[in-house]
Order: sequence, then C-alpha cells, then structure tokens
Amino acid sequence: MRKSKKRITFLLLCSMLAGTFLTACSETTSEDPANVSSEVSADAAETVPEEVEVNPLEELPVEDYGGANYHILGDTNSNWWIISLNSEEITGEIINDTVYERNQFVEERYNVNVTSQETTAAVSELQMAVQANSDDYSVVWERINTLIPTAQAGNLKNLKGFSAFNLEAPWWDVDSVKALAINDKLFFACNDINVHTMEGCSAMYFSKVLIADNQLENPYDLVREHRWTIDKMGEMMQTAASDTNGSGMRDEGDTFGLVTGIGQYLSLVNGGGVQLVILENGEEGDNFILNIASEPVIEVTEKVSSLLNDKNLTVIVNDDSWGYNSFYTDQSLFYIMQLGSVVGIRDNMENDFGILPFPMWNEEQDTYTTSMEATAQAMCIPLSVADPDMVGMVTEAMAVYSDLYLIDAYYDTTLKGKIARDQDTTEMLDILTGHRTFDYATCYGSWNVYTNYLASVQASGAENLVSLYEKISKAFTKQVEKAIEAYGNIPD
Repeated sequence: MRKSKKRITFLLLCSMLAGTFLTACSETTSEDPANVSSEVSADAAETVPEEVEVNPLEELPVEDYGGANYHILGDTNSNWWIISLNSEEITGEIINDTVYERNQFVEERYNVNVTSQETTAAVSELQMAVQANSDDYSVVWERINTLIPTAQAGNLKNLKGFSAFNLEAPWWDVDSVKALAINDKLFFACNDINVHTMEGCSAMYFSKVLIADNQLENPYDLVREHRWTIDKMGEMMQTAASDTNGSGMRDEGDTFGLVTGIGQYLSLVNGGGVQLVILENGEEGDNFILNIASEPVIEVTEKVSSLLNDKNLTVIVNDDSWGYNSFYTDQSLFYIMQLGSVVGIRDNMENDFGILPFPMWNEEQDTYTTSMEATAQAMCIPLSVADPDMVGMVTEAMAVYSDLYLIDAYYDTTLKGKIARDQDTTEMLDILTGHRTFDYATCYGSWNVYTNYLASVQASGAENLVSLYEKISKAFTKQVEKAIEAYGNIPD
C-alpha cells in the first residue's frame, strides 16, 4: 500500500502545555477553584499544537563507508518497464535526472560509489556470487516469480534482519512486505527505488471519446462515489459495443467494450477483492490455501467471465491480435494492461484517454485494489554481501529519496502527452496504486493454479471451479508443503 504523503508530518504537543497546567495549579489555592479553571482554560487555549514538517532525508544518519562500492544488479527481461536504478549523467529527462541526483545524494552522504549492471540472467549471476561467497552485488532487482525459488534455495538475506529498514514506512510497499513474508521472514520486497514497482501494477484505461459518444456516466465520479463495480463496468461495455461497420460479423471494424489479455482475468478477480491462493497465518506457522472454490471467488468469477467470455463484448488479444489497435482507434471502451503499457498508448492514440482503478465486486467492498504482476520486480540482498550495515543504510536512503522525488517524476513522465496532469488522473493513479494484491496463484507459477483456473473459466465460467479444486488440491498441498519446508530450512 502506498501512502500519498511524500513527507512525514509530526504534531508536536508543546511541553509548555503540561508545564503551564502544573504552574497554574500550584499558584492557585484550593479556596479559589474558579481561578484554577479559568486560568488553565485560558493557558490551554493559547497553547496550540505546533505542526512541524520533517523531511525524512534530514533524519537519515550520516556515515562514512570509505568509498565502498554499492553495486546494483538489475534484470532487464522486459520491453515495457522503466528501469530507474542508475544514471550516468544529467540529460534533461526527468526520471534519469532524478535517479542521478538520488545516487549523488547517497554517494555524498555515505561516501560510497553507486554502480549498476543490467542483465537478462540476474538470478544465475546472483547464485554464482553466493556460491563463490563473492561481494559482487549489494542488491539485486529481479522478477517476483523468479526470486521465489532463489529465496527457497537460501541465497538471500532476510530483509527483516536489517535494522536500517523501516518496512512500515511509505517508501516501502507495505502490501508487498505483508504478502511476501513467510513465517516472519522476508527475502524480497518492493520499494520506491525502482519505478517498476509502479509499472508492474495492472491498470484500466478508458476512451474519453466513447464515454462522451455513448453519454455514459463519468467514470471518475463512479470511483469517487464508490459505485465503480464490475456490474457497472458490464453495463457500460454493453452500451458501447456495436457492429460498427454493419457487416453482421464480429471483426476488427466493430466497437467492443473491452480489449485485454488472458492474464487480466486475474486482475479483475483480484480487483473484486479476492485471491485464488491466500496465505493463512496460523499459530503453527504460515500456510498457503487454495481458494478457487470459495463462494466469494466463484461469485466474482461468474461476473468477470460473463464479460470476458462474451466475444461480442471483449477482445482477448491472445486470440485476436488485431485487438491491440482497437483501443488506440477508440473502438474499445476499456483496455486492461500493465501500467507500464501507458507509454505505448500515449504514443499510438490520437484522442484522450483516462486511467481507472479496477472495479469492485460490489459497493460493499472496502477498497479498490489492483493486481500486481508476478513479473514485477522486487529487491533482494544476496546472502554473500560483505557489509550488510552499509547495504542497509544506503538502500534505505535511496528508498526515502525515491519516495520524495522519483515517484513524482514517474507521474510526470507517465501523465505527459495524451494524459494531462490534472487532478482527476493523479487522484485515480493514487487510488490505483494505493492497495496492491500479490496473488500467489501467479507468483508461484510452477503450481499451475492460474493456468488450470484460466482454462476452466474460459471454457465454462465459474461452473466447474469446485470440481477443479477437487482435481488439483492434492498436488497443490504437496507443492505447498515443499515450499514451506524449503523456507523453514533457511537459517536465521
């Protein structure tokens, strides 16, 4: 969960208040209770709590690590995310320059040398470093689903063992800290150092042209009024979809309610406040629970599949590749893809579009939530780091700086062009990224829960989820037991 404030504000109650109260009491006799009451009330009224704004950067300790090397290894297995780990010089591009200034800040404050290396084989290079007991890498950024077996193999340090880390602070993604910790051990998590923790969120886009042409309700107002639900989304899709070219056939000349990929079934299900696999915290330890046959999952799946399985309403680009362009040309009301895909939309779409959080199951749902891609990057620290105190201190400082400046820089970059930086869009992005769901069904991809779920749902909606549960639960239980045992074998 992201907190929208970029600076922590403390209300400091002046000690004068207590001192004034005691003085008033001591100087007034018991024979004049009226004076006690009036004097204390007057003094208390004059003493107003002072609001002091504190910049967290100024609160960071200053250390001298003698020019030590802080080396970042970053995965680059994607063609759509922004990497914000290192910058060689000021170029005028806002993210690049913010990263450069951030790294300069920590270099000067801690007397370290920040370097980075990009690779498509981050895990294998990390493992080789650990096996050789090498201090090659201070931190590694890699995909969540790839880091899981790496953690289970005992190659990573427990982030909860770093005293420099304030894992409840706004510069850490608290949702990831909670979701990715197993039996109170946390081997990787998301923070603001790398904007891919934003890019990896699934997002929902809408055509402002089709909203106006069909005289639909303002989606922003629906969100604010807590009326943005899956049912409301379906109503709007039904209104917008049409045989635009009059061919009498479903083809790329028509207008659809939604364009998306098969992975986004899960985004809509998670947006409905449910997960296919959940982590249960019990007295005897944590345990993963297969949740596909629960009543909430079945009910949300029924709603989602009724929309996505209707070919007259939805184009799944995995089946019809021409669907990619239909949103760009205002032939689809909605489009669901990662937040990182906004660059492609901005560059290819002539008309204005907007961004929304995912619709809720119903209006009783507490919050809007977005699904985090299992291929989103998280940060880990190799077991072989030689100076964990230095790594912890520098990493925390980089995260603090990034929370203050880099996220704003990302918003500026994301929103420029076809999306104006207006109050509506900024507000929607804050809501979209405010609560993130990490569904273990995709994080632990080798368990094949989502693969089996998707095949069943595309074929028959929610109808066979109970029988699917019975079919895969035994294998799931064995896989979970192996995973929990692996985590338990990692020494403290």
